[in-house]
Amino acid sequence: MSTLTPKESSLENGVRLEVFRIAWRESNLSYRKALKTARSDYFSSLLEENKHSPRYLFNTVAKLTKNKASTSVEISQQHSSNDFMNYFTSKIDTIRDKIVTMHRIRPHEEQFHSFSTIGEEELYKLVKSSKPTTCMLDPIPSKLLKEVLPEAIDPLLTIINSSLSLGYVPKTFKLAVIKPLIKRPQHDPKEQVNYRPISNLPFLSKILEKEVYSQLYSFLEKNGICEDFQSGFRPYHSTETALLRVTNDLLLSSDRGCISLLVLLDHSAAFDTFDHNILLHRLENFVGINGSALAWFKSYLYVRHQFVAVNEEVSYRSQVQYGVPQDSVLGLLLFTLYMLPLGDIIRKHGVSFHCYDDDSQL
Repeated sequence: MSTLTPKESSLENGVRLEVFRIAWRESNLSYRKALKTARSDYFSSLLEENKHSPRYLFNTVAKLTKNKASTSVEISQQHSSNDFMNYFTSKIDTIRDKIVTMHRIRPHEEQFHSFSTIGEEELYKLVKSSKPTTCMLDPIPSKLLKEVLPEAIDPLLTIINSSLSLGYVPKTFKLAVIKPLIKRPQHDPKEQVNYRPISNLPFLSKILEKEVYSQLYSFLEKNGICEDFQSGFRPYHSTETALLRVTNDLLLSSDRGCISLLVLLDHSAAFDTFDHNILLHRLENFVGINGSALAWFKSYLYVRHQFVAVNEEVSYRSQVQYGVPQDSVLGLLLFTLYMLPLGDIIRKHGVSFHCYDDDSQL
């Protein structure tokens, strides 16, 4: 039996270590390449699936470019959940005291009497296509609900169709969790004025709102009730179209040798301050909604409650007296219907304008 000298043994061990190092390096490179490919494929599929959602695209790009969003700022520990609830409530009351309201009536021909019930296949597509948002009020996680949807579809269909046909919104659907969101990363988190209230709603309530939105929007489009120069809540009316419209008006005016003055209007706490009775008046007299459909909106708006959840504690429940929940499905559409008389007033004075969400450019 041959024996190796210490020098030969050391050389053989060195060869083995080099072989292992090369194998490890190749394996590591292969792993990194596979990880990079998987990551690229994942984000490519996400962007493709959400190519019609500008908000989602902007958020995804921000994450990829490591652009810190405002949500990364920690909420100050010196404010309790009740402090935030008191501040958000008093802020709305202060703004409301300064608002002068008026009623205007626009004649309409078509009427929207009731919502149509939906079938099992339509509800299945609606749930599957919805983003699985997380809310502490959900009885089960939305991701799990999607997985067991075939077994749960019948009771869910009964709940949705009962609400649509009876003109009634369940109380559990009208409770929102308020998450204080810092407006800008550079703002002082110790100052409550630097926060805005974002509502987190139960997943199933958003499914119901999506169906109502779809049927209401179809009625609005069919009868030409939407404001022509309103962007921000419907297809093909994005920030790009708003920018093109305003720029085009300014260029045409310049070609005529005219001087243009641009006035930018921003409504303070727009979604939180408008009056429910005035909105219902707009829906009935401007839009033509009545019957069980109008009853549904009354049920949706009245006797809503919310509470603040922050720093692992929750506040008392406060009744929502004005506005609609921010980050709700119907919020922006109802706000634009609430503001319908604004376009008539501006046109009456011969001023060009364009609106985007709650911002107006005159």
